[in-house]
Amino acid sequence: MDAFLLKVTIFVILFAVGWGFGRHAERKHLTELEIQEKRLAYIRLDSSRFKTTEHSGQLVSSNVVISHDYFKYVIANIQNFFGGNLSSYETVVERARREAVVRLKLEAEKIGASEILGLRLSTTEMGMDGGMVEVFAYGTAIQNH
Repeated sequence: MDAFLLKVTIFVILFAVGWGFGRHAERKHLTELEIQEKRLAYIRLDSSRFKTTEHSGQLVSSNVVISHDYFKYVIANIQNFFGGNLSSYETVVERARREAVVRLKLEAEKIGASEILGLRLSTTEMGMDGGMVEVFAYGTAIQNH
């Protein structure tokens, strides 16, 4: 019985540490994203497939891979067992998407662009347990000058 109690205690400790560090890292990342999104808001995004312009353009791309924390892993496994929406993973996917767009705008900013046309996003689940998500973003950066 003592070995079982020890295993449960270790699990609870790891679960609490994962939850604490995971929430801290997620909040920090969301704050950083918000700051960058506000700073880069002047770069417009357009996802139209057939929009054209007389200004020169250049392909820009970015990608990001974000993994979940241990807490989200445990919660997602419980939700997956019962079926339905895996809300614990939605924040991971949302953060990855936002980060990919911020990085894309940073690439556009480097070449002096003020608009990205034909924005496309691609999402891939990675890892054996689906614990990571990759978002690849690309488009045509337009220099309007």
